[in-house]
Amino acid sequence: MTRNVFSIGDISRLLNVPTATLRFWEEKGLFSVGKGKNRYRRYTVHNLAEIADVMFFRNLGIPVSRVGAMGSYTLEEYACQLQSTQLQLEEKIQAYSQMYQRAQNQLRQLEEVRRLKERGYGIENVPFQMVFPFEYQEKDKLRLYAQDPTRYVRYFDTRNISRKARGIILPPEPDSGCPLWRKDPASRFLTFLIREKVDRGYESDVLRTLEQIQNYYGTRYLLAQYLCSAAEDGERVDYLKAYLEII
Repeated sequence: MTRNVFSIGDISRLLNVPTATLRFWEEKGLFSVGKGKNRYRRYTVHNLAEIADVMFFRNLGIPVSRVGAMGSYTLEEYACQLQSTQLQLEEKIQAYSQMYQRAQNQLRQLEEVRRLKERGYGIENVPFQMVFPFEYQEKDKLRLYAQDPTRYVRYFDTRNISRKARGIILPPEPDSGCPLWRKDPASRFLTFLIREKVDRGYESDVLRTLEQIQNYYGTRYLLAQYLCSAAEDGERVDYLKAYLEII
C-alpha cells in the first residue's frame, strides 16, 4: 500500500464496505476517485474521509439520493431532513415490530402442533368469541386472513356433517354482520389435532376421529382453526386445531 494512496480493496477492508457498494456510491456522484496508469482506482485520504461521511449519513437512514446534498444544507434544512428521516424510520420500526410479532405468533402455532401431537385429546376453552362467514371474494376479510391465517376456521355441525362453512375470527363489532358461531360460556369443548393432506385434495382425518369420539360423547359443533402447514412423511400437511363441542 503506497502512503496516502489506497486501492478499492484497501478501502473495503478499512471501512468494512463491499466493493460493489463503493462503486455504486461513486456512480451516484457521492465522491470522485482518480485512476492510475493501469486504470485502477486510487483512493486518497480525502476520499477516505468522504466515504466515512457517506457511511455516517447512511447509518442515519438518509437515502443515497439525498446524501450528496447533505453538505450544502442550512441548519434548518438539515433539521428538516433528519425529522423526515425519523418519521420514515418510525414507520419502519412499527412495520418490523408487527412482522416480529407475527413470527412469534407463528412459532407459538408450531409449538401448539407439537403439543397436540403428543397430548392427543383434551378439554379446553375456546379462546375466541365469534366466527363469521368468510368468502375469499370479501376483500376486507381476505386482507385480515392474509395478515394472520390463524383467523381461518372451518365450521361443522356434527349432527349433519354436510352442514359446513368457511369462517373467520373477528371481534364482535357492529359492522361484522351475523356470526356463524357465537361462544356459549356453558359449552364444553374437546380439542385435538386435524391433519389435511394438501396434495390429496385436502384429505382429512377429521371424520375418522369424530367417529371415535362419538362412541363416548354426544357432539354438536366443531370448529377447526388453522395453525400452520408443514411437511410430514414427505407430504404437505395443513394442521388445524379442532374445538369439538361435547354434550
